[in-house]
Parts: sequence; C-alpha cells; structure tokens
Amino acid sequence: MKKLLLFTVVMLLAAGAGLFALDAKFDKAYAEKLLKTVDKSLYPQIFKSSLTMTTFRNGREPLAYKYEIYSKGADKSLMKIVSPARDKGKKILLNGDNLWMYMPDVSRPIRLSRKQAFMGSTFSNEDLASSGWADNYNAEITQQKGTLILLVLSAKNREVAYAKIEMWIDDNAKVPTEAVYFGLSGKAIKKMEFSNPQTIGGLVRPLDMKMVDLIEEGAYTEVKMLTMEELQSVPEYMFDQSQMGR
Repeated sequence: MKKLLLFTVVMLLAAGAGLFALDAKFDKAYAEKLLKTVDKSLYPQIFKSSLTMTTFRNGREPLAYKYEIYSKGADKSLMKIVSPARDKGKKILLNGDNLWMYMPDVSRPIRLSRKQAFMGSTFSNEDLASSGWADNYNAEITQQKGTLILLVLSAKNREVAYAKIEMWIDDNAKVPTEAVYFGLSGKAIKKMEFSNPQTIGGLVRPLDMKMVDLIEEGAYTEVKMLTMEELQSVPEYMFDQSQMGR
C-alpha cells in the first residue's frame, strides 16, 4: 500500500510538472528542424531592421541606443548606430567568424571577440550581431509542458559565447518564450525573455526581448524591434571590413 501511495504521489507530481515522456515526434531531427524554424521566426534570410536597446544597471543612468541593421544569412550582419549623437556613425560588422567595430575617428576597424559585452549591455556581441543559432549549436528536446517544449542547445565549438542554451519554445507558434544561457563553467549567466509576438516581415516574431544578467544584480537590457523588412539582396561591400567607412 505504501509503495502504491508513493507511486501515485510521484505520478501526480510528474503530471503537474509536465514531465511525462516526450511525444515521439520530438526526436533529434525534429529538434534540429525546430531550431532552424526559430532562427527564421526571429530573422529573415536577408533583411533590414531598426531597433532600440536600453541597458539598466543599479546606480547608473540608463544607456540607450538605436540601431539600423542589414543582415544576410546567419553569418553576415552590419549594425549602424543611429543614436545617441556621440556614437552616430559607429558600425559593428559580423562576417563569418570575424567581428569588427568601425569608428569614424579611427583609421582601421577594430577586431572584437564574439564573447565580449555588446556596447555596455548585458548582451554579448554574438547575441546582437549573429542572426542564427543552427550553425553554431546542436539541438535536443528534453522536456514538454503543454504546448511548450524545452530545446537544449549545445555549442559545436568553443568560439561561441555560450556552452549551452536552454530555450523554451511555443511549439504551436514556433517562437521562443524564454532562454537561459550557460557559460563554460556550466553556470547559468543570463536569462532572455521574449514577448510581444507580432506579424512583422511576413512572420510572427517576438518584437521585445529582455536579457537579464544573472551574475550582476539588477542589470538587464531591453531590446524593442521597431521595423523589419525582408530584402531581395544586400550589396556585398557592406560586409567587407575594408569598406566600413563608406
């Protein structure tokens, strides 16, 4: 009787936590396909967009920027600072594994690390410059809670900013709702909240993102997508570091 009671309690707890066996369709192939779909839900193949990014830290004034972005595929992206006026004209370029910053008063672009903080925010350079996870992470589905499934991303190489990402996906809408980022030590270091899904650029996408620093108390950055336009093409010179001054 005690064993039966214990088994019943465990089963009830599992049901409440959504920990029953995964649907058979949630195999490795489905996980990889879903990750590519999520990439597409956030970023079209070729696009132009604008966004605002505001960082908050305890005891400091908020740090606010506006950007214009041109992107092609998962590994080519150019971000131009529109405001504030003191930083207007600066650019950040991602081309393959290379990341560069151009400043009008410096003769040559400066090479950046993908793991460094982006413009004083809680995002890494990779978070904002890269437009896809599928090329850099392997995917596996490990949990299911109603229409939400947990997609666990494991880094394919040590050059990316995070060793692992645990991302909750709405399997109906195929958009992320939350993600936790882990460093090489295995410790959770950041948490992303995705919200305000709207149709923009032809697909439903979360227009608002909030990246919370789990190490620095009270530090977080909010990103709001203002516009997004899918393009037929983008000039290749825009992704050439030697042409960033144009």
